[in-house]
Amino acid sequence: MQTIAGFFKKYRWPLTGALLGALVFVALYGIRVLNPANVDWILNNASPDPSQHYLGWEFFRRSTVRLPYLGANYSAIYPYRTSILFTDSIPLLALLCKLVSPLLPAQFQYFGLWGLFCYALQGGLAQAILARLGGVRHGQRAACWASVLGAGLLVFFPALTIRMFAHTALAANWLVLLAFWLWLRGDALLPTTKRACLAWGGMGLLCAGIHLYYLPMVGLVLVGFAVRRALQKRGIAAVLLPVAVFCGAALAELVVLGAFASNFAGYSNGYLSGADLVNLVVPDLNASWEQDVYMGLGGVLALVLAAVGLLVACLRGRTARMVAFARRHRTWLVAGAVVLVLDAVVAMGNTITLGGKTLATVPIPQMLMDVWAMFSSCARLAWLAGLVLILVAAGSVLRLWGGRVAVGLLAVCMALQMFGLREELTKRYTTYHDAVTYADQTILTDPGWETLAESGQFAHMAFASFDFEHDEFWDLAAFAANHGWTSNSFYMGHMDGNLAAVTLAGEMNSLSPDTLYVFLEEDELARDSFALHYYRLNGILVGNVEPLDLPEDPVPAQDAMAMDLLYADVVNGSLTAAGVELGSGGQMMTPEWMLFPGTYQVTLTGSGFDHSYIYARHGLINQETYKLDIQFTVIDPETMTFTFTTGTPLYYWRTAVHTLDDTPITVQSVTVEKTA
Repeated sequence: MQTIAGFFKKYRWPLTGALLGALVFVALYGIRVLNPANVDWILNNASPDPSQHYLGWEFFRRSTVRLPYLGANYSAIYPYRTSILFTDSIPLLALLCKLVSPLLPAQFQYFGLWGLFCYALQGGLAQAILARLGGVRHGQRAACWASVLGAGLLVFFPALTIRMFAHTALAANWLVLLAFWLWLRGDALLPTTKRACLAWGGMGLLCAGIHLYYLPMVGLVLVGFAVRRALQKRGIAAVLLPVAVFCGAALAELVVLGAFASNFAGYSNGYLSGADLVNLVVPDLNASWEQDVYMGLGGVLALVLAAVGLLVACLRGRTARMVAFARRHRTWLVAGAVVLVLDAVVAMGNTITLGGKTLATVPIPQMLMDVWAMFSSCARLAWLAGLVLILVAAGSVLRLWGGRVAVGLLAVCMALQMFGLREELTKRYTTYHDAVTYADQTILTDPGWETLAESGQFAHMAFASFDFEHDEFWDLAAFAANHGWTSNSFYMGHMDGNLAAVTLAGEMNSLSPDTLYVFLEEDELARDSFALHYYRLNGILVGNVEPLDLPEDPVPAQDAMAMDLLYADVVNGSLTAAGVELGSGGQMMTPEWMLFPGTYQVTLTGSGFDHSYIYARHGLINQETYKLDIQFTVIDPETMTFTFTTGTPLYYWRTAVHTLDDTPITVQSVTVEKTA
C-alpha cells in the first residue's frame, strides 16, 4: 500500500493531467463507447472509416493464421492476403485481441477504450513535458496547476479532436509527446547507448503497430535526439545506433504484419498533399480537410504570450540572463531547430504554399516521389510542429510569467482553445450523447438474412464488382463478418483499386454454392450474365448457384437502372431539385460504374441538349481512358439516347455532358438499360 501511495504522490501531477484528458473524453463521448460489446455506434458513423477499422478487425479476428505474417488477413478480400495494417485497425491491439479472441464476446470493439487511453496519455505526457520545460520544481503548487492547464491545450489539440473516431489510429498524438519526453529526459533515462536503443526500438514498434504516419513524426524527434548527442560529442555509435534500431524494429514489425506481402497493395499514390505552414497559426488556409494543420486559437495565444514575456524580460534588463540560458541549452536549441526545419520540408511536400498562395513546385526525382508518396497526406506531419510549438510556448509562459500569473494566462489559453473548437466539440457531444447513435440501424431487416445465416450453407459473400461506395456495402460487410463469412471486397489503405476491380470481375467466371453473390446498383444489369437463382432482400439483389428457401425475384420486364446524380462530378454547375444545372463552360461526369459485357442503351433527359457535347468513356484510375464508340438513336433538346456494345468489362465507365456555349443545360436523369 505504501508503494502505491508513494507512486501516486510522486506522479500526482502527470496523473492529474491524465485525469483531465480522461474527463474531457468522457464529457465529449460519454461512457457507452467504452462498452466493448457495443458496436452500433461505430457502424452508424456518417463516415465509412470507423466501419472499415472495426470490420477490418472482425475479419482479421476470424482469419486463419499462417506464418510468418501474423498480421495477414485472409478474410477481408478472400481468398487473397491483405494486412490488418491497411484497415487502420490499430494492428497491435488487433493482434493482442486475436490472441484472446475465444474469451471475447461475439461482437467486440476496442476503439472506445483506445480513445480514452489516447486522451489520458495526451494529458499526462503533456503535463510532464510542460513541467520540465517550464522549470517547475517540487512544491511549486501554482506552477504545477499551470502545467496541468497548459496540458489542456494539448488535450484540445485540433488533430486529436478531429481524428478521434474518424481516423481513430491517427488520434495517437501521444506518440509524439512520448518521443519528445524521451528526448527531454534522455540524459537521465537513457544514459547508455544500449538503453537508448531499447527505448527508441520500442518507439519504432509502437509507431509501426499503431499508424505508419507516426513513423516519420517520431523519427524526426529521434533525429533531434541524435543531433543533440552529436553536439555533445557522444560518439558515432551513440548517435546512429538508436536511429538504426528504430528503423530496424519498425521494418521487422511491418514484415510480420504482412505489409510487404499483401495482394492489391499500392504504396505510392503518386501525389503529395502538403501543408500551408502559415495554417499552423492562421485558420482556414487549408486547401482541404486533410491539409488542416491549425494548432488552435489557444495555442496561438500561448505563442503570443511567450513572445510578450520575452519582450518584457528584455525591457526589464534580463537579456544577459536569457542569453546565458540559451548558451547553456545551445544543443537543445540547435537540435530543435533542425527538427522544425526538417518537419517543415517534409510536411509541405514539393509544392511550397504559404498564406494561401502557391509560390513554387519543386521537381523531385521519381524515386524520391515513390518513397515520399507513401505518406502522400504529408500535411499531417506538420502536427509535430504544432505540438512542439504549443509545448515550447506554454513552457515559456511558465518560466517567464511565473506560476501564479501563468495559471490565469494558461487557463485563458485553454478556454480559447476550446472556444475555437466549439463546433467540433458540440458536434461530438451531440452525436455521442444521442441514443440513436447506439441503436441498431442496419438496413438488413428482412428475416431472410438470418435464414441464410442459419442455413450453414454459406462461408463467403462475393460482390459482383469492386465498389464500396454504396450505402448498403458496409451493412453487408458487417453481416458477413458477424456470421464468420469472408468477403471478396473491402476497402484497404494504400490499395491498388485497379487490380482489385479487374480481379473481382474475373472471379465471377467461377461460381460456388457456398457463396452468396451480391449485386448492387449497376451490377443488377449483369444478372442475365450469370446462371444464378436470384432473390431480393431489403431491395438488395442476391444470387446463388442452388435454389434457396426464399421467393425468387422475377425477371424484370426492363433491365434498366437510373444513375444517382448526387454523386456526379460537376464543374461550373450545381445540383438542384431539377437535376444538374450546367452554366457556361460547365461539365458533368456521372458516377463511375462497372459494366459487364453486353449491349447498352443510355438515355439522358433534361433540357438544352442541342447545345451540349455528350460522350461515354472508361478506363482504370490514373491510367489512359478511352472514349466509347457510341451511336445516337434519339437526338432532341430534352432527350438524348445512345447505344453501344462491349465484349469485355468496362471499368469505371462514365457518361459526360459538356456545354458548347453560354446556353444553360439541365440533366434531370441518366438511365442505363442493358438490351442484349
